[in-house]
Amino acid sequence: MPFSMPLAPTEYAQNFTVYRHDGDCYGYVRPASILRYGQQIATMHAYRIGLTDEVYARTHTAYVLAKLAVHFDRVPCVDEELTLITQPERLKRAVNKRITRIFGSDGREAGCLDSRWVLIDTEKRTILRTHPAEFTIWDADIERELPMRMTKVPLEQTEAFGTRYADYSLCDMNGHLNNTRYVDLICDALPWEVWDTAEVEDLLIFYHKEVPRGETFTLHRAQTGENTWYFTGQREGKAAFEATVTLRARRR
Repeated sequence: MPFSMPLAPTEYAQNFTVYRHDGDCYGYVRPASILRYGQQIATMHAYRIGLTDEVYARTHTAYVLAKLAVHFDRVPCVDEELTLITQPERLKRAVNKRITRIFGSDGREAGCLDSRWVLIDTEKRTILRTHPAEFTIWDADIERELPMRMTKVPLEQTEAFGTRYADYSLCDMNGHLNNTRYVDLICDALPWEVWDTAEVEDLLIFYHKEVPRGETFTLHRAQTGENTWYFTGQREGKAAFEATVTLRARRR
């Protein structure tokens, strides 16, 4: 490990290398790559305590992401060795919160992910407020959280930025656009002149409605301040997702 620290009984740690295909043209990790690390460590943690594919299949359930916030104190570089430490919270109002801290190779915290997960019935496509016994294993209360309030923009005040597709390379095992890929599409919609001088400090995304494989949505954007942007994906007359991005001057 790049560094070591004692873990709480409900925590789990995993190391990640920021490979060059995870980085951008400026030499820093892409925001969506960090989200994929967070998704992977959550999956590995669940497997270690018995939440396997067989359990999900037998109970006709799947975890889906409802909300996600990420904050960067420092955006990690390509080739950097990271340690992620994740901890899930017990069920509250049908939601499991999971806090994942990102530590750089210097041992200092570089960022944090706050993800809110709901368990769904895969046959009825409904959220389960009472979970099967296998899913009542989380027992921690976690005080830490990131801001989850979003300043929204009326659709008529946004700019349509083209149609996006749930293509093969963007979909996951659940047969829909993977939650991390929305962030790739958002980042693609920021102008190059923004990226030349800025990096992501905070990102908040709400997932409202899945985009099944092969389906489409229309991406809309609006600049809401000098360093802030709002995005939404419209599908069948409703928002599939909404997101806000806060930027800061790029570290040199």
